[in-house]
Amino acid sequence: MTRTTCVSKGRGKRLPLVQSRGAWLSLLALSCGLSAARAADTTPALTDPTPAKGWIITIGGSLQYEPDFEGSKWRRFSPMPSLSWRRVGEAEGFSAPDDGLDFALYDTDRLKVGVVGDYKSGRYSGADRKLFGLRDVPWTIEAGVFAEFWPVLDRFRLRAEVKQGFHGHHGIVADLSADWVERFGSFTFSAGPRFSMGSKSYMTRNFGITPGEAALSGIYRPYRPDSGAKSAGVATALTYDWSENWATTVYARYDRLLDEAAGSPLVRVNGSRDQFTFGTTLSYSFQVGG
Repeated sequence: MTRTTCVSKGRGKRLPLVQSRGAWLSLLALSCGLSAARAADTTPALTDPTPAKGWIITIGGSLQYEPDFEGSKWRRFSPMPSLSWRRVGEAEGFSAPDDGLDFALYDTDRLKVGVVGDYKSGRYSGADRKLFGLRDVPWTIEAGVFAEFWPVLDRFRLRAEVKQGFHGHHGIVADLSADWVERFGSFTFSAGPRFSMGSKSYMTRNFGITPGEAALSGIYRPYRPDSGAKSAGVATALTYDWSENWATTVYARYDRLLDEAAGSPLVRVNGSRDQFTFGTTLSYSFQVGG
């Protein structure tokens, strides 16, 4: 090892070897300390990043061409608002047009669990003479829980929603779905199967006919369905991002009524097992806070 000595020009004499090594190390430590301090001033610590502040709110409106009611062979136009939000800096997640409005309480890249809500328009006898004698099924708010899992990250999604009805019906409905998602530049395409089940209360309210209703209508027989599978089908959607703010989605869904729902006189006499829905959505995103 080469020994180093240091000369003090002020005094003009040689310092002892131990003192010279200590001075050199002290000078090196001071230099390194100053360099680290300057680096800390210009580069944030990777383990303590400054989180982005604010939220990105997305509002939208959709226009659907959908069945008048579950089991109907006639369709109508129905407007529906939409709302979603995410933190600034958070990647925009995928959401299918037929997803309920949800809020994740547990959220990771692959798994989300939280609460969900939805709105269902009603069935009114005054709007269709074929419903004469049947009781109305008013609009319904459905609220419950959801779980979403991505077996293939950003490509393949599994989702389940279980919701309790309030006002129009008081049954329970479970909706299961799977979506394959592909992104091509400004386009996002998705498609996958759908499956729905209903409790006895739900099925009775939407597809059942009491003896009194059957007698009053003159065309339907009494029918009391049980719980079970309601429908199976497929849904697809295509979204185009015009800019960071504006996006348009077109979508379609087909459902085939099954078992207890398909056996309802309401479906067999004046309805259809084949349920088609078409729609389009325009959305606008903007930042608040931050």
